[in-house]
Amino acid sequence: MTEIRSAIAVASPHGRSKTGAQWTFELVAYALDRFHRRHLRTPTVKELRAGIDDLPSYATIRRRYGSAGRMLRRHGYRVRKAGAQPGRPCVLERDGKGLFLPKELQRSV
Repeated sequence: MTEIRSAIAVASPHGRSKTGAQWTFELVAYALDRFHRRHLRTPTVKELRAGIDDLPSYATIRRRYGSAGRMLRRHGYRVRKAGAQPGRPCVLERDGKGLFLPKELQRSV
């Protein structure tokens, strides 16, 4: 019986990334920072449940932190209230160099 359990434990990917690395505190922090830099917001619970590349699965989050909100809070992010919007998309115009234009120079939409 113990042989079967050890074989299941070896084959089971619980708490591991797609590359096989274990999700440590530092790896989760790095993945959240990377998501935040790319999207200028934190992931929603709906997105986490659906699965996001480069972030731990929702099951791993629940197992390690208890909830997605606790994970975000533990890594220094603000937690939205239930049902709150993830934020507005950034619609500011940019110049040829990619810098944001001041409001006076932007076209009114």
